[in-house]
Amino acid sequence: MKAIKIINWIFVGIVSLYFFISGFVDLAHTPQTVEIVTKLGYPEYFLNVLGIAKVLGIIVLLVPKFNRLKEWAYAGFTIDAISAIWSNIASGYPAESIAAVVAIVLLMASYIVFRKLQNEIHLRSGNV
Repeated sequence: MKAIKIINWIFVGIVSLYFFISGFVDLAHTPQTVEIVTKLGYPEYFLNVLGIAKVLGIIVLLVPKFNRLKEWAYAGFTIDAISAIWSNIASGYPAESIAAVVAIVLLMASYIVFRKLQNEIHLRSGNV
């Protein structure tokens, strides 16, 4: 079980770093980010919503408890990544979706390891 815990924290760290950078850029309203968001047809204030949601999701992933909230954080990050892919494709910029596809792969791997760890903890506690 120790190996699964280590793998879980590695994936959580990678996912958290990815979305931290993304959330920071959103909240900073960098010229490039504002240009991308407006090019996709979203208002600039939408960056605040995305950035705050990403920061809150990261906090939930990093706190050892709150497993139900972790499920919501994974769902929110997945919706964010799928929305990014869809928005880029619908706006005629499919190549811009590569980072979001990478995010989905990382999220899937992290979530699978998280669920495996939760199942092992559940089995060890005797709750079948």
